[in-house]
Amino acid sequence: MGITIRLSALAIASLVAVGAQAQSMSAVTQLGWLRNGEYAPVMLAEAKGYFKEEGIDHKIVDGGPGKNPIPIVAVGQAQFGLATNGMALVTARLAKDPVDVVAVGTLFQQAPTAYLTLTEPGAPKPKPKDMEGKTLGTQAGTEFMFKAFAKVNGIDEAKVKVVTAQATVEPLMVGKMDYFLGWIVNQTYQIEQEAAKADAPATVKGKTWQALRLADLGIRTYTDVIFTSGDTLRKNPELVKRYLRAVQKGMQFAIDHPDESVEILAKFPGQVEDAKKLAWRFKIQNPLFQSDYAKQHGLLTMDPAVWTAMIGFLKDGEQIPKTIPAAEVMTNEYFAKK
Repeated sequence: MGITIRLSALAIASLVAVGAQAQSMSAVTQLGWLRNGEYAPVMLAEAKGYFKEEGIDHKIVDGGPGKNPIPIVAVGQAQFGLATNGMALVTARLAKDPVDVVAVGTLFQQAPTAYLTLTEPGAPKPKPKDMEGKTLGTQAGTEFMFKAFAKVNGIDEAKVKVVTAQATVEPLMVGKMDYFLGWIVNQTYQIEQEAAKADAPATVKGKTWQALRLADLGIRTYTDVIFTSGDTLRKNPELVKRYLRAVQKGMQFAIDHPDESVEILAKFPGQVEDAKKLAWRFKIQNPLFQSDYAKQHGLLTMDPAVWTAMIGFLKDGEQIPKTIPAAEVMTNEYFAKK
């Protein structure tokens, strides 16, 4: 009798193993840019084996100049993508030829987007009204966001000279502009490195950067948004659930073990940032992965009110023909309920 029981147990174990193998899935993540520390949760989920634990054979594909992750995901070349700005998903859905993509999570709960400026160490924190009479460098296509920022913060737009800037912060450092639209987890590192050089230009030498963070000043948005296609949601909802669990684990590891995460990511294939920059980044970045909403609902989850606000900014800025409900472009339905 004992032998029969043991054989039955072995048979059941074998069936479970076969079932698990049958449920194995594959997924490609299309990054919005080259792999760097801002995508830490995804890379850590791969390096720590969290995707494998969820039965996912996972691959990361780099983004870069001219490589838009939205159409790549929409046509199924990747199952998941990272949209640098969540508003791009709204404009894609409302384009002349609509693209069926849906946000399923966000890396940054608090967007790192800011109007950066240089000051002497210990100088008072700048206020939005300080922008009046100054020159602002902002990337083409983002001018409507400054209009929203100015409206919310009582800035007289006519008193701010807005010029087109690339993603590089050099024009700010050489004094060609007073404020620059950037991310506090990206361009500020270069400012700190240059300011410390003995031969740095007088415009940056010994200076410090300060930021008017849009998220702190009435303009809440989501950045590095995880999205997938409507087709994937309909045909493979289990993949979406498992994928998000793995990335949540990766993010939690980054938050709980920043030093170990730096060591892992510095050796990650294709990583473009060294350990020094990764360590610097995590000190600023990890708090931005968290929010009161995330504490209540879980890492990566998204507040529909933020999406409603983003849709409103786009409509007010004449970037979309109409507004749509947040539920048409985002969902939290694939997260385990807390």
